[in-house]
Amino acid sequence: MGQVRRKDKDKEKPQEPPPEPAPGQEAPVSSDVWVKPQGMSRRGWFLLAGIILLIQFPLIHHALIRGRADVTAAVPYSQDFSDPAVVKRDFFSTGGFWRTVDGALLAPGVKNNPLWLQAPLPDDVAVEFDVRSEFPEGDVRLEIFGDGMDPASGYVLVHGGWNNSLSVIARKDVGAPSMDALKRRASRGDGTADLVASGVYDEDTRVRVEARGTPVQAGRTYHWRVERRGQKLKWSIDGQLMLELDDPLPLKGPGNDRLGLSGNESQIFFDNLRVDTPDRLAAAAPVAAAPLPPPGPYADDFNRATLGDAWNVTNPSATKLEDGALVVELIHNRPVWLKQPIPANATIEFDAWSDSPEGDIKVEAWGDGRSFYAGDLRLQYTATGYVFILGGWRNTQSAIARQTEHTPDRALRDGQVVVPGKHHHFKITRRGGHIAWELDGQPFLTLQDSAPLEGARNQFFGFSGWKTRVHFDNLKIEPLSP
Repeated sequence: MGQVRRKDKDKEKPQEPPPEPAPGQEAPVSSDVWVKPQGMSRRGWFLLAGIILLIQFPLIHHALIRGRADVTAAVPYSQDFSDPAVVKRDFFSTGGFWRTVDGALLAPGVKNNPLWLQAPLPDDVAVEFDVRSEFPEGDVRLEIFGDGMDPASGYVLVHGGWNNSLSVIARKDVGAPSMDALKRRASRGDGTADLVASGVYDEDTRVRVEARGTPVQAGRTYHWRVERRGQKLKWSIDGQLMLELDDPLPLKGPGNDRLGLSGNESQIFFDNLRVDTPDRLAAAAPVAAAPLPPPGPYADDFNRATLGDAWNVTNPSATKLEDGALVVELIHNRPVWLKQPIPANATIEFDAWSDSPEGDIKVEAWGDGRSFYAGDLRLQYTATGYVFILGGWRNTQSAIARQTEHTPDRALRDGQVVVPGKHHHFKITRRGGHIAWELDGQPFLTLQDSAPLEGARNQFFGFSGWKTRVHFDNLKIEPLSP
């Protein structure tokens, strides 16, 4: 038999109870018993709280104690940013390394942390300044009638946002629904819409108006003017109207009376800021544009060497004339716009064909005549007019879309339609909000729009496309008789 190991012997020994403490002595504390460590003293807690308050005092002061932004300047206000001390003296920001460089104000990728002018704005105001972006991202921003502390607390104006493809005036939220969408919701079916009376619009409504194809050119200096009279907010760049927002419940008064310069990822320089009433800060005369001919008939057989001045080509490398037809390929939603306006009620006819089995023949009608897609090709394009797509999505669907090709309110038809090499004949007819499309002499699709696109910004026609090589010919546009 083997010997009992020491470990086993120890197990066999009976455990003796700990000795009883002598009278008057405390029992010894076992080293195996957990003892709660001594906590921070009251003095230590007061010291920690004091440090936190000291670090966070500016934000706590703005958000809780005071409730409103400081006032260290007044309107009329003029600033050329030649004095570096002006940033701390007249402005406030919660982030971003705002500073003056060579007599201009630099916003170096401030990520939507506005630099707020600490001067209350009058209800009717005009703001002018010069601005340039050094990076191709664009995304120049202005906040107006905000609270002087929080981004998107008033109106936000963005030039060249979303990959430098879109410009907006937004009320409280740059991702808000469009004004057109709210008008359609408020429509009573008779073509009119009272946004407030219908309950669609209230004090907290978030909404925006937008313009496509208005990218910021890196290194170019732009002159902005933003003006509000009553409920209409107008934004012009270099003397030309960019956008306007008619707000039935304009933001104003304490909490909505501050101006903020802003930006996102780009490196932006601001200069020559002026703020005053619209009457005192008179607008410069707008740059005269060449007068447009009146809307009317037009015809083109493209039987020549070059397109000429009648067309606005937004993607020249993807456009050419070949064998008496207009040819586009890899045009990526950058239309060839006819410069002459077309009637609001008209017929548009042309021939179109592709040798590709993927189809995808596209035109845009009643758009703005200048917009095009300039963003990431993986993202969605929003047009300015009605888009007609024959054999899109690899020749599986055709559609009439109001500005957006991927929303459920489009008119849609499934099935392969484009026959490679076949000359398809398009006829588009519009009367008010009713749009009918005939293909090869047969009814094809219709769209009824309760808030039809019309007016100066919606009176142009353009040939467009995505990747496919497509031929267009024999364009004919005729006004409809009353």
